Amino acid sequence: MVKIAYVTLLGRSPWAAVNTYYKILKEKRVSGEIERIYIFTEERYRAVLPKVEKALRAISKAYGLTPRIEAVVIPDDSFFEADRRFRELFSELRDGGYTIGLDITSGRKALVAAAIVQAREFPVSFIVYMALLDRDFPDRPHMMIPVHMQPLKNFLGDGDESR
Repeated sequence: MVKIAYVTLLGRSPWAAVNTYYKILKEKRVSGEIERIYIFTEERYRAVLPKVEKALRAISKAYGLTPRIEAVVIPDDSFFEADRRFRELFSELRDGGYTIGLDITSGRKALVAAAIVQAREFPVSFIVYMALLDRDFPDRPHMMIPVHMQPLKNFLGDGDESR
Protein backbone atom coordinates (compact mmCIF):
# COMPACT_ATOMS: atom_id res chain seq x y z
CA MET A 1 0.00 0.00 0.00
CA VAL A 2 1.15 3.53 -0.82
CA LYS A 3 2.22 5.61 2.18
CA ILE A 4 0.69 9.09 2.01
CA ALA A 5 1.93 12.19 3.79
CA TYR A 6 -0.96 14.66 3.79
CA VAL A 7 0.21 18.27 3.80
CA THR A 8 -2.42 20.91 4.53
CA LEU A 9 -1.90 24.65 4.49
CA LEU A 10 -3.68 26.53 7.26
CA GLY A 11 -4.63 30.15 6.68
CA ARG A 12 -7.59 32.27 7.69
CA SER A 13 -10.13 29.45 7.72
CA PRO A 14 -9.52 26.48 10.00
CA TRP A 15 -12.80 24.95 8.76
CA ALA A 16 -11.48 24.94 5.19
CA ALA A 17 -8.52 22.75 6.21
CA VAL A 18 -10.65 20.44 8.35
CA ASN A 19 -13.54 20.12 5.88
CA THR A 20 -11.27 19.35 2.93
CA TYR A 21 -9.60 16.52 4.85
CA TYR A 22 -12.99 15.14 5.83
CA LYS A 23 -14.30 15.27 2.26
CA ILE A 24 -11.19 13.58 0.86
CA LEU A 25 -11.61 10.67 3.26
CA LYS A 26 -15.40 10.50 2.93
CA GLU A 27 -15.21 10.35 -0.88
CA LYS A 28 -12.25 7.93 -0.82
CA ARG A 29 -10.07 10.32 -2.84
CA VAL A 30 -6.85 8.86 -1.40
CA SER A 31 -5.26 5.80 -2.96
CA GLY A 32 -3.11 4.69 -0.08
CA GLU A 33 -2.99 5.17 3.67
CA ILE A 34 -2.41 8.55 5.28
CA GLU A 35 0.36 7.86 7.78
CA ARG A 36 1.46 11.43 8.40
CA ILE A 37 -0.21 14.83 8.42
CA TYR A 38 1.71 18.09 8.27
CA ILE A 39 -0.06 21.37 8.99
CA PHE A 40 1.86 24.29 7.52
CA THR A 41 0.85 27.72 8.75
CA GLU A 42 2.17 31.16 9.51
CA GLU A 43 2.87 32.55 12.97
CA ARG A 44 -0.32 34.64 12.91
CA TYR A 45 -2.42 31.43 12.85
CA ARG A 46 -0.51 29.48 15.50
CA ALA A 47 -3.32 29.87 18.05
CA VAL A 48 -5.77 27.74 16.02
CA LEU A 49 -3.34 24.85 15.51
CA PRO A 50 -4.48 22.81 18.56
CA LYS A 51 -8.12 22.86 17.39
CA VAL A 52 -7.22 21.92 13.82
CA GLU A 53 -4.93 19.14 14.99
CA LYS A 54 -7.64 17.78 17.31
CA ALA A 55 -10.20 17.84 14.49
CA LEU A 56 -7.88 16.08 12.01
CA ARG A 57 -7.09 13.44 14.64
CA ALA A 58 -10.80 12.83 15.32
CA ILE A 59 -11.64 12.56 11.61
CA SER A 60 -8.70 10.20 11.08
CA LYS A 61 -9.84 8.00 13.95
CA ALA A 62 -13.34 7.78 12.47
CA TYR A 63 -11.77 6.35 9.30
CA GLY A 64 -9.48 3.94 11.15
CA LEU A 65 -6.35 6.03 10.65
CA THR A 66 -3.76 6.99 13.27
CA PRO A 67 -1.42 9.36 11.44
CA ARG A 68 1.43 11.19 13.12
CA ILE A 69 0.48 14.89 13.04
CA GLU A 70 3.04 17.68 13.02
CA ALA A 71 2.72 21.43 12.71
CA VAL A 72 5.23 23.58 10.86
CA VAL A 73 5.00 27.29 11.71
CA ILE A 74 6.60 29.75 9.30
CA PRO A 75 7.24 33.39 10.23
CA ASP A 76 4.55 35.63 8.72
CA ASP A 77 5.11 36.44 5.03
CA SER A 78 8.43 34.58 4.96
CA PHE A 79 8.45 33.31 1.37
CA PHE A 80 12.05 32.12 1.44
CA GLU A 81 11.62 30.23 4.70
CA ALA A 82 8.46 28.54 3.41
CA ASP A 83 10.23 27.50 0.22
CA ARG A 84 13.14 26.02 2.18
CA ARG A 85 10.92 24.18 4.67
CA PHE A 86 8.76 22.60 1.95
CA ARG A 87 11.86 21.49 0.03
CA GLU A 88 13.36 19.91 3.16
CA LEU A 89 10.12 18.15 4.14
CA PHE A 90 9.33 16.88 0.65
CA SER A 91 12.87 15.56 0.29
CA GLU A 92 12.61 13.76 3.64
CA LEU A 93 9.26 12.28 2.67
CA ARG A 94 10.51 11.09 -0.72
CA ASP A 95 13.52 9.46 0.92
CA GLY A 96 11.15 7.75 3.38
CA GLY A 97 9.05 6.27 0.59
CA TYR A 98 6.08 8.61 0.98
CA THR A 99 3.86 10.10 -1.68
CA ILE A 100 2.64 13.62 -0.95
CA GLY A 101 -0.99 14.72 -0.88
CA LEU A 102 -1.26 18.51 -0.82
CA ASP A 103 -4.32 20.51 0.27
CA ILE A 104 -4.06 24.20 -0.66
CA THR A 105 -7.63 25.18 0.29
CA SER A 106 -6.96 27.26 3.40
CA GLY A 107 -3.41 28.37 2.63
CA ARG A 108 -2.22 31.89 2.06
CA LYS A 109 -0.56 32.69 -1.26
CA ALA A 110 3.04 32.56 -0.01
CA LEU A 111 2.60 29.04 1.37
CA VAL A 112 0.57 27.82 -1.60
CA ALA A 113 3.13 29.09 -4.11
CA ALA A 114 6.08 27.64 -2.19
CA ALA A 115 4.37 24.26 -1.75
CA ILE A 116 3.39 23.91 -5.41
CA VAL A 117 6.78 25.04 -6.73
CA GLN A 118 8.57 22.55 -4.49
CA ALA A 119 6.09 19.75 -5.22
CA ARG A 120 7.21 19.68 -8.88
CA GLU A 121 10.33 17.72 -7.95
CA PHE A 122 8.73 15.14 -5.66
CA PRO A 123 6.18 12.29 -5.81
CA VAL A 124 2.77 13.94 -5.41
CA SER A 125 -0.49 12.00 -5.69
CA PHE A 126 -2.84 14.97 -5.46
CA ILE A 127 -3.04 18.74 -5.10
CA VAL A 128 -6.55 19.62 -3.98
CA TYR A 129 -8.62 22.74 -3.47
CA MET A 130 -12.17 22.74 -2.15
CA ALA A 131 -14.25 25.77 -3.03
CA LEU A 132 -17.10 27.18 -0.99
CA LEU A 133 -19.57 28.46 -3.57
CA ASP A 134 -21.87 30.31 -1.19
CA ARG A 135 -20.37 32.65 1.37
CA ASP A 136 -23.46 32.16 3.58
CA PHE A 137 -21.87 28.92 4.82
CA PRO A 138 -18.46 29.84 6.26
CA ASP A 139 -17.09 28.39 9.46
CA ARG A 140 -19.28 25.31 9.56
CA PRO A 141 -18.55 21.60 9.59
CA HIS A 142 -18.58 19.90 6.19
CA MET A 143 -21.83 18.05 6.84
CA MET A 144 -23.68 21.31 7.61
CA ILE A 145 -22.94 22.75 4.16
CA PRO A 146 -24.81 21.52 1.07
CA VAL A 147 -22.55 19.10 -0.81
CA HIS A 148 -23.01 20.87 -4.16
CA MET A 149 -21.65 24.05 -2.56
CA GLN A 150 -18.29 22.36 -1.84
CA PRO A 151 -16.72 21.14 -5.08
CA LEU A 152 -13.32 19.51 -4.67
CA LYS A 153 -10.75 19.84 -7.45
CA ASN A 154 -7.64 17.71 -7.79
CA PHE A 155 -5.33 19.75 -9.99
CA LEU A 156 -3.42 16.62 -10.96
CA GLY A 157 -6.64 15.02 -12.25
CA ASP A 158 -8.73 12.34 -10.64
CA GLY A 159 -10.74 10.92 -13.51
CA ASP A 160 -13.93 12.76 -12.56
CA GLU A 161 -13.67 16.45 -13.29
CA SER A 162 -17.37 16.97 -12.54
CA ARG A 163 -16.87 16.74 -8.78
